[in-house]
Amino acid sequence: MDLELTFKEIAGFEPAGDLVVTHEETMETAIPEYCPDLARIVDTVGQIRLREKTLADGKLNMGGSIRVTVLYTSEESPGLRSLTLSLPFSCRVDDKRDCQSICVDSRLLMLEAKMLGARKLYIRALPEFRVTGYRRCAQRLCTGVEASQHLQLHRDQTILPLMTDVWEREFNVAQEVPLSDDTEETGDLLMYRVYLRITGCQHFGSKLVVKGEAVLSLLLRDEGQKLRSREVTVPFSQILDGEDLPEDASFSCRARILEEEIHPVRMESGEALGVTLRAALTVRTYRQAEIDYITDLYSTRYNTIASRQTVAIPTERPPEELHAEITQRLEGTGPFVYMTDVGMTPPEMTTAEGDRPTVRCGVHMKVLYLDEADTPVVAERSAEVNAEAAPMTSSVSANVGPEILQRGGNGFDVRVPILIRAEQAAEEEIVALTSAQQQEEIDRSTMPSLVLRRMREGETLWEVAKQCKTEEQAILAANGLEEGGVLTDVMLLIPKVR
Repeated sequence: MDLELTFKEIAGFEPAGDLVVTHEETMETAIPEYCPDLARIVDTVGQIRLREKTLADGKLNMGGSIRVTVLYTSEESPGLRSLTLSLPFSCRVDDKRDCQSICVDSRLLMLEAKMLGARKLYIRALPEFRVTGYRRCAQRLCTGVEASQHLQLHRDQTILPLMTDVWEREFNVAQEVPLSDDTEETGDLLMYRVYLRITGCQHFGSKLVVKGEAVLSLLLRDEGQKLRSREVTVPFSQILDGEDLPEDASFSCRARILEEEIHPVRMESGEALGVTLRAALTVRTYRQAEIDYITDLYSTRYNTIASRQTVAIPTERPPEELHAEITQRLEGTGPFVYMTDVGMTPPEMTTAEGDRPTVRCGVHMKVLYLDEADTPVVAERSAEVNAEAAPMTSSVSANVGPEILQRGGNGFDVRVPILIRAEQAAEEEIVALTSAQQQEEIDRSTMPSLVLRRMREGETLWEVAKQCKTEEQAILAANGLEEGGVLTDVMLLIPKVR
């Protein structure tokens, strides 16, 4: 006869790994009439705008555009000029990971613009999308069995760190940001870069309050054709509710920029920027789950067959945040420097025996400066940073923050902050009861009332009681022992249970 067992489901989320997608796009385009002719391309930079991502029936669809900014010089007008173009993209790939939630990080592996004459351009881009997936997982553990005075249950308890939820919420930021406190002309906006960072994440009852800021790095040209750089900070805050936000949970929050539009506006107080951002917050919820489960059983009256198996439960703790920094000395750049692009390669993790994991990140920078003839020039620099992660680190991700430039002599010192997230995902293996059968009754008339038996090395009191069809408490009482005592190589009196 099968015994009726009761089960509890341990549910959560687990990482499904990263899906890396590359997709080439090309375009030939004419230069708008309001732009002067091209003479020389100084640099080409781009920002990926992800407008849609859908996952259904094992198919992942992504679409949007690449905002391409071409910095160039023209023989028709002095100074550095810029041209902004939109290169649309769409891709569809198989994704069989069975994810319920996905997050997309993107970067440009390659972006180039070639002149096809003074009024025509050829644009080629190779964006890379790293799609991090999370899927639901659930394991059943036996927590009870139908009442029987003859059944002996072996219970165990553990506390498991679980990722219980993953969700994403989009939000918009729209502000007008003054650039000056007077009517001084700020000039033309040639290009910009946007960084998002979280500055605070607090839990209040059923709401999660997330605060952060968008840092805008601006390249400007004034009326005298002089280049200037400017950094502007736009704060934002979001109150998130409507999701599962347990009071005893902890949260990990990350902001990603999806789309941005920045343009000069005129205010009574002077020049300003109209800033419109569309971004996404990815929130992961973590809880400590206390689990009480049955690992084994037997009957003192009936022969029983218990089936057990090892259950692997995915566990995860909030990521450890590591702060690192790359420093570079830029010599011979003159009085002006602007970083047109700062990107990084996906971080790699190596572990030497007995050491903590080492995270390596490569950073690539493009530096715009003026040479001795005041001609705009772009130079490329690369650097690497190493950081130590926690011993339990399973994977890492990283992103750069806004650079800090400090002028010194005929050059600049540049510092690029890097935030590394060290994930701590693992599996906890638990041996648990899966089924049990009660068979014929034991003939207890032939069993001795008392047996003398030596404990074998590595044997537990539960195993002795199960083998002799008695109870652990009866053995302890017969030998004057207390529960939890050390039993090694001792002779025990084993009483028969009536």
